[in-house]
Amino acid sequence: MDLSRTALLLDGRPSVDQPVNLFSFGEAEMRWLCWLYGYRLEGFKQFSDRFGSARVRAVLDPDPRAAARAEWMRRPDLRPGVSSPVPWGPPQPGGPTVWTPPGWPSGLGPVRPAPDRMPVPSAEEIEARYSPRALLGLGVVLGVAGLVLAWSVPVAGGILAVLAASCLLGVRPYARYRDRLLARAGERRPMYPEDGGAVPPPGPPPAPRAGERNDRGERQ
Repeated sequence: MDLSRTALLLDGRPSVDQPVNLFSFGEAEMRWLCWLYGYRLEGFKQFSDRFGSARVRAVLDPDPRAAARAEWMRRPDLRPGVSSPVPWGPPQPGGPTVWTPPGWPSGLGPVRPAPDRMPVPSAEEIEARYSPRALLGLGVVLGVAGLVLAWSVPVAGGILAVLAASCLLGVRPYARYRDRLLARAGERRPMYPEDGGAVPPPGPPPAPRAGERNDRGERQ
């Protein structure tokens, strides 16, 4: 599923909760897409890195600015010089390929934030998703079960003891990984510079190439 087909899911319904196949983008792009269409991404559970399948849970953002941004994305006013809630334009030299949202003229799209400005999970999301408490609890449960079985089924008890040790030994590295994510989230800058200095200004729609039809259906 590409960005355009995923954007069609964010059509103003109160919430979206379903599995999707993300072949051309990942969690950061999904968060950006939700922001563009007035949603908050509250859950992103990746099932497979190889096939790009994930379960996405998003809810409408009650902020009036989010609703206005979403309305503009669905019916954009792309006249040069008109203020817009999202920087947009044609492809920039040396920049990423422009994604053209549903309903937009070909060759135009919102400016994709720089990689170090793409949205990331909040600290609360990171704490909930990567808390080492679950791993610690699993290690304790497996350890107790191993001790109980050690008297009657030594082999099974030994296997559970090994699994328990693996879980307990993984708690500290897992906590360090969570702390790195939290630090990274705290260093993130806004998606778009407030002064607009690094954002390409909106440009005119590209001229039709030879053989293409213009907006009036006339062949160039």
